[in-house]
Amino acid sequence: VLLAAALALALLALLAPAQAVESLRFTGDALVGVSLFLALSIGVAAYAKASGADALIARAFTGNLPTMVLLAGLMGALSPFCSCGVIPLIAALLAMGVPLAPVMAFWLASPLMDPSMFLLTAGTLGTGFAVFKTVSAIAIGLLGGFSTLLLGRAGWFADPLREGVGNG
Repeated sequence: VLLAAALALALLALLAPAQAVESLRFTGDALVGVSLFLALSIGVAAYAKASGADALIARAFTGNLPTMVLLAGLMGALSPFCSCGVIPLIAALLAMGVPLAPVMAFWLASPLMDPSMFLLTAGTLGTGFAVFKTVSAIAIGLLGGFSTLLLGRAGWFADPLREGVGNG
């Protein structure tokens, strides 16, 4: 992936040098903007692992799987994690032994809507649109979570972690 990105940037620099500079500036600004959320999500995951809270979090995700998927979809749409910031948290949840279906529901719903995005959307496009977007984020999370649950029950996704990541 890094090699492909570097090649794409090199090609862009050859074809449109001004755009390559602007693209690098945009990427740097975006990285700086998301760095706080990345640091927080990595910090939460590291703290959970170091303090033993990961077992407590994993226990919160025990019980009836469909109920867990529903709650994870709701929590995901209300969490403040962006698409980049949620990745370390998702990896930590999987490493803690949380089933894939609720993790998928949380993972899909989380970057689509959060409290600040709700306020921004409501202020820009209206409250009705913001509410509809929130409901849509929850629905997408639930669709992904319940689809994963059904596929898991059919024998797919027996071990969602790569060898050596949380399982070895």
